[in-house]
Amino acid sequence: MPEDGRLVITVLGRDRPGIVATVTGVLARLHANIIKTRASTIFNDLFVIIMVVDTRTSIVKKDVLLNILKNSCDDVGLALAAESCQSYKCGKKVIVFDLDGTLIEQEVIEELAKAAGVGEEVKKITKLAMDGKLNFLEALRSRVKLLEGLPVEVLDQIKSSIKINPGVKELIAKLKELGFVIGIVTGSFDFAAEHVGRMIGADYVFSNRLIVKGGRLTGEVDGEMVGPEAKLKAIKTIAAKVGVGLEACVAVGDGANDLFMIENVGLGIGYKPKLVVRERAHGVVNTEDARVLLALIGCVDMRKDIICRI
Repeated sequence: MPEDGRLVITVLGRDRPGIVATVTGVLARLHANIIKTRASTIFNDLFVIIMVVDTRTSIVKKDVLLNILKNSCDDVGLALAAESCQSYKCGKKVIVFDLDGTLIEQEVIEELAKAAGVGEEVKKITKLAMDGKLNFLEALRSRVKLLEGLPVEVLDQIKSSIKINPGVKELIAKLKELGFVIGIVTGSFDFAAEHVGRMIGADYVFSNRLIVKGGRLTGEVDGEMVGPEAKLKAIKTIAAKVGVGLEACVAVGDGANDLFMIENVGLGIGYKPKLVVRERAHGVVNTEDARVLLALIGCVDMRKDIICRI
């Protein structure tokens, strides 16, 4: 964030009384100064407020202020994003998504585990990793090892059963219409990630690969997407090809393995996030309404007016 302490805060939700009072009340109580603001109804039923806020006068640190604001917004069903004025003004060109739980309903490895009869064991390891209590690489290898001997035909069965989350296809179509480059960056597996990439029209897919021998899984995994740093590296690769910096990138994910990329791009959004992500993400979305994400990214007309006044 910039040294002048200013943030652009976007808050939105279903249009109803009390939204403005909720947000401004928190900021006033914490002595944060609202410099400029715009409010409007978009998409007929969503109310959005975009504010330039000076946090230097706040009685609490910036990260504490934002988490208090996130909690208050959660209580009344609002989504929120906060970013530096510099990041906001630069505009976004690249957006990357985690796969499991973000773009699709399933956790692919858990579906594989059910087929292998080790569902509960894998589910426990997954939760520890997603909550940030277990190293991702260790968790990945432990879970894949439990899949040893699973027939490769099961992968096709799982692929055919994948369900894209509501609104995702429409969201991606709109983002591509606006000129965004779309990436999938996941520690999950290529048979699922590339399938989803084709379904939604992703420009880039980064994932891992399950090793197969004699028509069965060996219990081993290959690939570079084995930790939080790998996800950020993938984003840097996409950004370099597009010719933009990380400040022009958006990252969307839900678990601890997404946190490193979420914290190190221009706008990192936790989508129905685990607690560790929720506390540190720039933005939080707890609804399946894809239009909310569009507004948080800034794909609404009122953004231009705020930019001119920053």
